[in-house]
Amino acid sequence: MTRRTRALLCLIKIQDAEKSHAKKNLVLARELERHASHEVSLAETTMSQERAITEQGQTELDDFRRWFPIGLGAIDQAREILDQAALSAETARTNALRATLRHKATQDVFQRRAKERNDSALRREHAELDELARRHALNETFTY
Repeated sequence: MTRRTRALLCLIKIQDAEKSHAKKNLVLARELERHASHEVSLAETTMSQERAITEQGQTELDDFRRWFPIGLGAIDQAREILDQAALSAETARTNALRATLRHKATQDVFQRRAKERNDSALRREHAELDELARRHALNETFTY
């Protein structure tokens, strides 16, 4: 095995680990994004419920007015966290895609080199067989 082949195999192993790490990060980022989306939904639902309670006359309008900025702040904060999580998930997706493509490209180079080595070995073998056949033909020509 040549040094170049060993180097390619080492690179493939490293890239495989990078690809696995990038995919794990993607899974985590998507989970955080789902959680952040759920938090936005909860904050919006809470706002709707508080509004409905006030409209039914079960709480004072002044209580709702005091709570309203807090509810809006919670929604805004949840949306900001969701935006950050979505950006992180997109970055993780891009990193996973790049790691996968690098790994695939290196594997393709390795496979192409292996095919070239095999083709070269087959050409040498055919040349040797042709040479043996030529010698055999020459020997038979001179022995009769």
